[in-house]
Amino acid sequence: MAIGGNRIYHVNSNCTDLGRAVELYEALGLRRVTHTVPSRPQPGDAFGLPEVCWDAWMLHSDDEMEGLSLDLLQWTTPPPTGTAPPTVGQPGLNRVCISTPDLDGVLAAAVAAGATVVGGPVHGHGDSGPRTVMIHDLDGVSVQLFEGETTSIAQVIVNCVDVDASLAYYRDVMGLVPVGEVREMAQPAELHGLAVDGLVRTARLSDSGSRFSVTLVQWLEPAVDPAWVRVRAANEVGLFRMAWATDDCTRDEGVVRAAGSVPFAPTATLSVGDDLPLLEVLFWPGPDGECLELIQLTDRSGRLS
Repeated sequence: MAIGGNRIYHVNSNCTDLGRAVELYEALGLRRVTHTVPSRPQPGDAFGLPEVCWDAWMLHSDDEMEGLSLDLLQWTTPPPTGTAPPTVGQPGLNRVCISTPDLDGVLAAAVAAGATVVGGPVHGHGDSGPRTVMIHDLDGVSVQLFEGETTSIAQVIVNCVDVDASLAYYRDVMGLVPVGEVREMAQPAELHGLAVDGLVRTARLSDSGSRFSVTLVQWLEPAVDPAWVRVRAANEVGLFRMAWATDDCTRDEGVVRAAGSVPFAPTATLSVGDDLPLLEVLFWPGPDGECLELIQLTDRSGRLS
């Protein structure tokens, strides 16, 4: 049985300097939409932390609400810690893929804003594919840019220890729809900053509620060490969680627990700002250590008393 969540709402990336990070992602063609900043710290059990507060911007692409939002967040309580995962095949959330109609111009703007080029541009999927380039943002988070007709947050890459097991979880528990079969594909060394070409098994799943997909990747060469799987702290720098919107967080908590997943805490209320609705939320580790989230809007004020 799958959750009743009707769409993937956002992916979250934790940064160390929100102002500079937003400027970089604006250089990639995204734009600020909603500023989420609680007025004071609040209990952080849902995140697995004692107390939480942050400053964040929700960013949209040309897809607006029909696409994925990027939740770019700087922690203030507790402060940010750690670094983005250093290895190509590290299990969990790996990178965001963004299409752009002006790859060369956007790449130049990104570098001017502080991004580092990892590899490319190269042609993806052989010479017939669109040109693509891999960059690191200011905190070392991988972002893959590729040529497309519009600016769109097109997909998130999740690295897996076992792509078949992760595919079953995202299909049967999270309600995503597989697109095609699991495939074995070469990965160009130049794109990923490797010494030699890599090899992966990969599967793509679509989100029926938006113009977005999740791609699962199991690295075969270089091979993934299962010991690399770990649940990152909510305030660690880098990609941390992917959130589904739902109309009943408590109901879907039952689905998550029935699937064998253990949330950090039971469904809890969370303020994201005094002038925004109070949320019902649930956070738990996915099959490869990535944090998954459910969000339910309420009709109550998010003002903290």
